[in-house]
Amino acid sequence: MGVRGRFLLLLGLRWLATGLLMPVSLLLPLERGLTIAEVGLAMAAQGVVVLVMEIPSGALADSWGRRPVFIASGVAAIAAYGLTLVAQSVLAFALAWAVSGLFRALDSGALESWFVDAENARGASDEVPSALALAGGVISGAIAVGSVLTAGLLYVAPWSDGVALAVPYALSIAIVVVQIGCARLLMESVQHTEEAAPGWRATLVSGVRIAFGRRLRLLTAAMLLCGVAVAGLELLMPVRLAEFSSDTSSAGTVLGIVSSIAWGLAALGATVASRVLREVGPGVLAPILGAAEAIGLAIMAIAGGPVALIAGFWLCYLVHTSFGAAYNALVHDRVTEANRATALSVTSMAFLGSASAGGVALGFVADELSAAWALVAAAAVMLLAAVLVAGAARQRGVTVQR
Repeated sequence: MGVRGRFLLLLGLRWLATGLLMPVSLLLPLERGLTIAEVGLAMAAQGVVVLVMEIPSGALADSWGRRPVFIASGVAAIAAYGLTLVAQSVLAFALAWAVSGLFRALDSGALESWFVDAENARGASDEVPSALALAGGVISGAIAVGSVLTAGLLYVAPWSDGVALAVPYALSIAIVVVQIGCARLLMESVQHTEEAAPGWRATLVSGVRIAFGRRLRLLTAAMLLCGVAVAGLELLMPVRLAEFSSDTSSAGTVLGIVSSIAWGLAALGATVASRVLREVGPGVLAPILGAAEAIGLAIMAIAGGPVALIAGFWLCYLVHTSFGAAYNALVHDRVTEANRATALSVTSMAFLGSASAGGVALGFVADELSAAWALVAAAAVMLLAAVLVAGAARQRGVTVQR
């Protein structure tokens, strides 16, 4: 199996486990007696751990190695899912989500960095942008398949609700065990160009310096803006849909169907982008896709009915995964293997942090003005992100020569 095939297989296993849990991750604690507020409080533990550990874990992948960190992320995932299976209180669920935050931080960038290093080592760096777009399709497809499998399981399960909601966690543990075994077999070590890998502290400092330096500052700023736009997309779609629905229950039903189709469109868009990127570089395609997502948000803002609203929502999903792949390809082209995972972690943290802050800001705009005006703001922010990406793509003298 080639490097690309191994990468996609491991990626599919990793996100299949996540897809299995999406339909039940909130329902299980509610079924065990937690209130919605308590669930939100427990979930906050994951966000705190991710924000604290995101960049240090990237530096760990750069200094310690991609495979050990990716395997460690799988071990953390098993621990998180196991803790969830036995959790019965707010504190227990908070602990499970905190360990899940550690898993997500360790997972961020390690596998992708290994793949890019391996492709560069065999002289196939031109294949990276296309493969990253295809990877986005695999992620979306794996999530969709996992979610559908869990939905079917819950529909036919002969057990009580409490047991049925826990079964996807047991299945996810089994999948992660397979993922770890495959990682040990398939992620061979890649020879680094540097004579010796720097220590963790030196890697962390140099990686952060590069992420906010001349090579990546425009891309990092673009990801900060992108986080705000995506927060608007996820937060305001249900609000606008409810405006055109007779009640919140019917809006929720429609949103479930619309979101399932959106994941399929994300996979389709990524698959098409993987072919386009063979002919057109990421520096050309990324700004176009970013602008298209801004148009989708604008359509959602001005929509006078549910059809236009859903069309705009689907357009955003169709291009967003592909935009992320083209964006990451630009990041990879500006760093070496010594700082690759750290740079990805910095941009990931920029996205997560700005998404959290953006959700609050756009929520305030929606309350004071309207959800439509908040979506206008999100569209403007996304368009600016596309402009910054275009500016980064046109920079001269920043691409790392290998």
